[in-house]
Amino acid sequence: MRRRTPAPGIIVLALAITLGCGTVIAQAQFDLAVIAFERQDYDGAIARLDQTIREGGDSARVRTLLGWARYRKGNLAQARAEFERSLRMNPADPNAFYAHEGLGWIAYKSGEHDRAIAAFSESLRRSPGYPNSHTGLGWSYLGKRDLLRAEASFKEALDRVPDEPDARRGLGFVAYHRGQWDKAIERFQAVLRRNERDTLARSALGWTYYYKGDYAKARPVFVDVARREPTWADPLAGLAWVAERQGRPEEAKAHFRAAMTKSARYVTTPDLKTLLAARPAWLDLWRELGWSLYHQRAFAEAEAEFERLLARHASDADGLRGLGYARYALKRHRDAVAPLRRSLASGVTLPPVREQVEIPGTSRLHPILSNAASTLAWSLYYSGDLAGALQQFREVTQRHPDWPDPWSGLGWTSLKLGKRAEAEPFFRRSLQAERDYPDALQGLQALGKAAK
Repeated sequence: MRRRTPAPGIIVLALAITLGCGTVIAQAQFDLAVIAFERQDYDGAIARLDQTIREGGDSARVRTLLGWARYRKGNLAQARAEFERSLRMNPADPNAFYAHEGLGWIAYKSGEHDRAIAAFSESLRRSPGYPNSHTGLGWSYLGKRDLLRAEASFKEALDRVPDEPDARRGLGFVAYHRGQWDKAIERFQAVLRRNERDTLARSALGWTYYYKGDYAKARPVFVDVARREPTWADPLAGLAWVAERQGRPEEAKAHFRAAMTKSARYVTTPDLKTLLAARPAWLDLWRELGWSLYHQRAFAEAEAEFERLLARHASDADGLRGLGYARYALKRHRDAVAPLRRSLASGVTLPPVREQVEIPGTSRLHPILSNAASTLAWSLYYSGDLAGALQQFREVTQRHPDWPDPWSGLGWTSLKLGKRAEAEPFFRRSLQAERDYPDALQGLQALGKAAK
């Protein structure tokens, strides 16, 4: 179980009470921003705070609340900038401990546990006993697997707010990571009695049953979490592992596939890697894991997964193709050439890849069909082997005349070879295959030609 929840909320009312005076209009806007924040209308709070700043009411307290509103919107980089600006404006502001707390949660969510511990400690230095920062310390220590300090921090928070749910959940995870399954179950169940909608604690309860070996109890918990949180990979992975342990391999593979569609990164655990390496019959699932990582743009992880696959199945054509694609996406074009050529040389007919690709000069990903041959052509192009690229693109256009991308590749290769007259019809042929294909439009623009 790897999901955790970030912090409890900021105590906004204290911000409003302890602030100095600004202009009457700016103060009114700030008060409205506080109300919007408390209603979880973070866009409204941001708009009010921006107006406060425009009307001359900029201050450390305004920037602190703006940081929290941006944090709640998930804009961590912007939130960090606002908290840091608040502390630069007035490091002695009475509410500075809120800014330090915010920096702590941002660092925690970024996996920077030492930085998080420093920020939460500074928040507590300025406001001793502040329960939110004790809880933050607990999660940060838990991230470092310092279970003794994590437990102490969660208990400090609960000494001040006995029903603080995030700290109670944290104590459940302390027992979980110690392998104290019965104690973890008891603690997670206590959290759920207070709030049956706490799906994080519910999922953790499922994993605790799983690791205890009580698969019959784990399974319905994961089913329930999957119903409550349809975007999570976590409960689907749990169902997969339960099915695998109970000897239902096809059901396990189906759940793993479903989990991969949500988050292949989440599913790619050491346990799954060991399982895939030990089961030749699961080679298809291993390929799918690599391609799921690729399509979710986790290119480095996809490369590593295809490399592991090929260490066991050295001549697998789709594994070789996947390795070439991942290296191409990582812009290691020369390294992509060899596996792509080996995939093609295998003689195995593979279906085309439907993918979303970057096109230089455009702001969005563009859908195309591709295969090992077309990706090899572009790899040769970017490696400087223009003669090889030209030949490869020609072969692809002969087999797939309805694909715009290789026609565009012919245009760019011809242009780079100085054959401007030959490049134009290739770009126009690309536009016949797909109207307004951006790579071809850019090619005509480079030639000084209109798209017509």
